[in-house]
Amino acid sequence: MFWLTKNLSSSLGALVVWGFLMALLFNLLMKYSKSKKDSLLFFSAFIMFSSYFISDHFWDLYKVSEIYLIWFSYDVITLIVIFWFSKTFNLKTSFGVRYVYIGLVINSLFFLSMHIDTRVLGNAEHWWLWDLYSAGVNLIDFMMIFALILDKDYLGIFRFYKFVTSPIRKKALV
Repeated sequence: MFWLTKNLSSSLGALVVWGFLMALLFNLLMKYSKSKKDSLLFFSAFIMFSSYFISDHFWDLYKVSEIYLIWFSYDVITLIVIFWFSKTFNLKTSFGVRYVYIGLVINSLFFLSMHIDTRVLGNAEHWWLWDLYSAGVNLIDFMMIFALILDKDYLGIFRFYKFVTSPIRKKALV
């Protein structure tokens, strides 16, 4: 998997940016056709596209050895901006935005772990973290794209959380 990501990284990056652009255009269409009035979902799609577009097209201007730390910074800033927008305008967080929150946190942890592994610890040997990173970041990116388009709990994460934390379930576990 690491070989695949290493050799196809620019193509995968372009596909992810294109996916976020399609999510943005879809949400723009839904917002102005009055099918959906979720401003936070539209804003999240706009911020995600902008962040990924900037980080994908300008990554070669940065010092390549620090790229994981730069991508970590982009994801954290993107997460903060979306969260700030939702709290400032007191907007309800939909499933699509919640999936984006989860995806950005997981990707941030992947980027930080790769930075620590390669730059801080100086590891240059391929090991399982690199494969997990390669598959994980790409799957999470596509998960966020689908979430921004579908705006549903399509993986059942929140339904499962509600089941686990329900009062009846808590009583049964005690």
